[in-house]
Amino acid sequence: MRNYLFIFSILLLFSDSWGFDSKSKTRKEPMSKINTSTASMPSGAFVKPANESSLRLGLRATSYESQFTKLDVLQFKLNYNLKYFVNPSIYLKLNPIARLHSGTVQSVDGAESLENRLSIQHAAAYYQWMKESYLAAGIFDQHEVFSLLLVDDQMAFMGGQAKQSITNGPWTFGIQGQTAIPNSRSAISDQSEKESSPMLNSVGLTSAWEKGDKNIVQAKANYFKFSQLPTSVSTASVIAGNTSADNRISDTERGFKYEYQGLDTDLSFKRRVYKAAYLLGAGSFLENQGAPKGINQAYRAGGGAGYTVLGNHDIELSGYTYRIESDATVGAYSNTDYFATNHMGYEFIASWKNVKQNFRVTFYFSDAKLIVENPAQSDEKIYFLRFEVLNVAL
Repeated sequence: MRNYLFIFSILLLFSDSWGFDSKSKTRKEPMSKINTSTASMPSGAFVKPANESSLRLGLRATSYESQFTKLDVLQFKLNYNLKYFVNPSIYLKLNPIARLHSGTVQSVDGAESLENRLSIQHAAAYYQWMKESYLAAGIFDQHEVFSLLLVDDQMAFMGGQAKQSITNGPWTFGIQGQTAIPNSRSAISDQSEKESSPMLNSVGLTSAWEKGDKNIVQAKANYFKFSQLPTSVSTASVIAGNTSADNRISDTERGFKYEYQGLDTDLSFKRRVYKAAYLLGAGSFLENQGAPKGINQAYRAGGGAGYTVLGNHDIELSGYTYRIESDATVGAYSNTDYFATNHMGYEFIASWKNVKQNFRVTFYFSDAKLIVENPAQSDEKIYFLRFEVLNVAL
């Protein structure tokens, strides 16, 4: 535990060194995939806030290739966000997502196919007694709690959360806990009637600092534990890279050899360094204490730079390297952008955002190689070009 506290202290000191000497800027939109809703607000009782609702529309052309599958797909995505206040202390958050696909998929076994899908990324009720302090129950977006290494950013688990925070100007520091029922990609758990309900428990610390959209620092560290995961999850996870138990459950089913519990940390930042220029970056580290060294860790690290042109166009370039060993996390829940576990590689991201007209164009490329040869896995490559209309107010 001392090692975990030391790691989080380093993250906190890093965020401190980047934070307090920066100048305030006008807030626009937070960086992609990072929740930065930490606007300054005094602690204690407050009047009923205004309800919030918005749409995000996206069109994405994806090309993916591995030894077993080739995919060329056009996806339309509609993301609706609602935050509705019943009174100053009780509110609801809802985030349904619709995905429509068109294109071609070729796979060796013919199992891969396109699927149009409506899913719930977040749907929960909150009781809040002060800024960023709450009890909540419902379906929760797991990326708000964990790094991209531990769970995919499309994962939503049903359960309960509690958080206590202290806000001081641009700083928010908190402690949070979660008990959830993990599942694959739905609100229904995957165990059979003879199996116990799976569980994911975690407790951790959070820290956030923000002064405008170009001076942001966020850090979080969580101790997590998966337990009672069903056979359907262990079988899918072994295919995705996890080590199989020595004894087979059946001809088609596999069990886990190791437990999955340990430390998950994440740090992200944007930092203005000149009138129009800014730096950006992220670092994550994951360690599964239930597996031996050499197969139990994962990391992602990198960064880049952005430049604001004519005060209205943000151009960003960044690159990251990552390594996810075979038993760092549960394979069935791991990030598809990094091709599950047992992969190492790099990713490149380039984007152009029109701030005034509120849209963004992003090019993404990721190339990964196997860490250890596995007949069920292969080297992978993915490209996509995405056009997004951001946060259309309703």
